[in-house]
Amino acid sequence: MSIQAPPTIASLSNTIPGAESFDSFNTKFHTDSGFQLSRIPFPIDGQCVNDVENSRWSKKNWEFLKTPVALDTDTTECRHSLVMSDSMVTEKFWIDQSGFKVERRFKLKSGKWFLVYYDDINM
Repeated sequence: MSIQAPPTIASLSNTIPGAESFDSFNTKFHTDSGFQLSRIPFPIDGQCVNDVENSRWSKKNWEFLKTPVALDTDTTECRHSLVMSDSMVTEKFWIDQSGFKVERRFKLKSGKWFLVYYDDINM
């Protein structure tokens, strides 16, 4: 039995003919606000929770995401999980027993990647 390395972000979606590469999507999504908004089918699942409010995401309250999905993430302050398949990417950051959790899910639909879930909990 051989041990396989986890997929790299660059190789993700290359197994689906004609599909957009997650790597190029990931870069453009986190640098181009217009592109980002075009790839979020509002309203999306997930919520923004803090000491002041608990709200669902909409175009009006959306905050531009600048940090790309990454395999190697600095985990000195929080924990990190990344699960990738050829049609779904789920990334989580959290601090145990702190009330802090961020989770985002990207899904491949009709050959294009979309953000379909975003939880930003900071209590």
